[in-house]
Amino acid sequence: MAGKKLYREEENKVIGGVAAGLAHHFEVDPVLVRLIFVALAFANGLGVLIYLILWLVMPSESQIELSGEETMRANIADVRERVRGLGERLRGAPQSTVIIGLMLVVVGGVFLLETLVPWMHLGLLWPLALIVLGAYLLITRI
Repeated sequence: MAGKKLYREEENKVIGGVAAGLAHHFEVDPVLVRLIFVALAFANGLGVLIYLILWLVMPSESQIELSGEETMRANIADVRERVRGLGERLRGAPQSTVIIGLMLVVVGGVFLLETLVPWMHLGLLWPLALIVLGAYLLITRI
């Protein structure tokens, strides 16, 4: 594995190809790597930060031969383009406003409850909120 290059996969990517690239490099299932990123994101927020940093510094399959600086510039442009596309999709979808509003209300409610009732552990509320939101999305899609 010493000679194996680490890169973001373009074919199996869900967001930026970081998890697929790491999974390929370490020869594990990409779902496992994605679950680790999600768990870190909900545990302490580091999953999102680590993913974004890796997205910026890891070359994609087509950028393996680029220098570090060229890779960073290309990846910043890629991230910018993906965020811009996501913004355009959210603006065009009428349900997106309701979903984003619902998520903000839930997150705000969690923070408010933790402040008002400090002895109450709300760590189980996040999985419950994800289940409810996922079920809502599935029901409204069918």
